[in-house]
Amino acid sequence: MEQQTIKKYLHMKKFLPIVLVVSAIQMSAQTFKSTSSKISFFSKTPVENISAVNTTSQSAIDTKKKSILVLVKVIAFKFEKPLMEEHFNEKYLETDKFADAVFKGTITNPIDFTKDGVYTVKAEGNFTMHGVTKAQKFEGTLEIKKGKMILHCKFNVKLADYKIEVPSVVTEKIAETIEVDVNFTYEPYKKS
Repeated sequence: MEQQTIKKYLHMKKFLPIVLVVSAIQMSAQTFKSTSSKISFFSKTPVENISAVNTTSQSAIDTKKKSILVLVKVIAFKFEKPLMEEHFNEKYLETDKFADAVFKGTITNPIDFTKDGVYTVKAEGNFTMHGVTKAQKFEGTLEIKKGKMILHCKFNVKLADYKIEVPSVVTEKIAETIEVDVNFTYEPYKKS
């Protein structure tokens, strides 16, 4: 009986991020939901470069309220070397305790969401990672074309800001500040 309960919990946990994205932004005609994503990060040091990619993240934008929500399953980052991925999940980001990174914010500059074009987009809100929530501002580009939107944003994350500790024996291999590159493609949300 206990194994069935665990399996049911794990199955529900798998779909929880989708439920959170859908419920956090009230879906309506002005809501766009991500259909594809790519988030990558890069750590550059003289000793070693480390990079990883995540293609399972989710996002939604409400164009009327100008709200944006991004949900990243941290364990979904894939590395070139399995040992790097293991250390990332177990020692640094502790994904068993802190499974998600979340940005919930507001687009602060004017954008005509009904007109095709490439716009500078600025957003500010709360970014939570590794159990730490901080107010953040992000800037990127938003391309609107034929009813779809493509968001691109680059920013840096200082590990100490999110209480991500790097043991002194590997400080030469891991940068204190990580470069993050975010890409989402959105389409209008359609109720099924």
